[in-house]
Amino acid sequence: MKSAKTIRRRKAEHIKICLSEDVSHRINYWDFVYLIHNALPEINKDEIKTEVKIFQKKLKYPIIIAAIGGGGRYNKKLNETCARIAEELQIGFCVGSQRLALVDKELVKSYEVVKEYDIPLVFANIGSTQLTKQKGKEELNIEDIKTIMDMINADVLTVFLNPAQELIQPEGDENFAGILEKIKELSTIFQVNVKEIGCGISKEVASLLKNANIKGIEVAGVSGTSWTAVEYYRAKRYKIKEKKIKLGKLLWDWGIPAPISILECVSSSQEGVHIIGSGGIRNGLDVAKSIALGGDAASMARVLLQPALSGTKALKEKIESVIEELEATMLLVGAKNINQLQRVPYILTGVLKEWKEQRLSNFT
Repeated sequence: MKSAKTIRRRKAEHIKICLSEDVSHRINYWDFVYLIHNALPEINKDEIKTEVKIFQKKLKYPIIIAAIGGGGRYNKKLNETCARIAEELQIGFCVGSQRLALVDKELVKSYEVVKEYDIPLVFANIGSTQLTKQKGKEELNIEDIKTIMDMINADVLTVFLNPAQELIQPEGDENFAGILEKIKELSTIFQVNVKEIGCGISKEVASLLKNANIKGIEVAGVSGTSWTAVEYYRAKRYKIKEKKIKLGKLLWDWGIPAPISILECVSSSQEGVHIIGSGGIRNGLDVAKSIALGGDAASMARVLLQPALSGTKALKEKIESVIEELEATMLLVGAKNINQLQRVPYILTGVLKEWKEQRLSNFT
């Protein structure tokens, strides 16, 4: 149970740090993406359709509430608030890490509350390093994964990749070999979505994942929350290892810009693999940009954290604002639906232009 207490404390600290400290990457790369204005859209606003079908489920809007819980003191409130709004607005929802519920049965109910709502698309959540043996820990087995899926009636299993965070985290895991094979095994049983947590996914990794028969990639590139920054603050607080503090500073902005990560994943695309834009998505304009670059939907986390803690009214108002912004952007680029939005022209400026020229010169 000591392990459960440690995890519970860490999850609570993550939320507190995200609310009180500057944990953003120093650059939000969505500001380097421009959509081309269409002064003659020739559509009426009430003609705009935002429905999208991903993972064999229909969403009214291409928006997913990303993981913002994970077993801390706010877990039940966050899950219930997000689940209620996901049902009302007919959007997707991914719970926070469920690892803790496997070792602390008292927390199971804080996840099971999700089953009380008719959410069109529900994602379970497990960390990739929990799939392989770590020092002093046993890896999770298929029965464990089935348990977390059943806990929330999940449609999709999201496996989180976070090597940079683990390296900075005072109690982080250090074994990363064998994860791909585990993902491949899980993909024979579940619909698997693989997500980074702020460092992005390259075209090379995307190809490996697609060959492992996963169904979705959530890029979560550099632009939003830096989880190396979050762990930097934790390392400072505990004063455990000075080298982790220094490493956290050095790797604060490590990774692939979120917009480029979408392009990288799309460039190695295989039919049937959904690309979810994430990493610093702040508003409906950013959602539209992520789809214009080739994403099928977008997920949002930290920008929804404070509204979710404030309650259903605040969270609903925030997401409805995002929806209004998305629809306005679609009108201004002349896109009646999500398929058309995926084909509108865009411009990349600054460092994004350089990234694309050097990494994706043959990709259009």
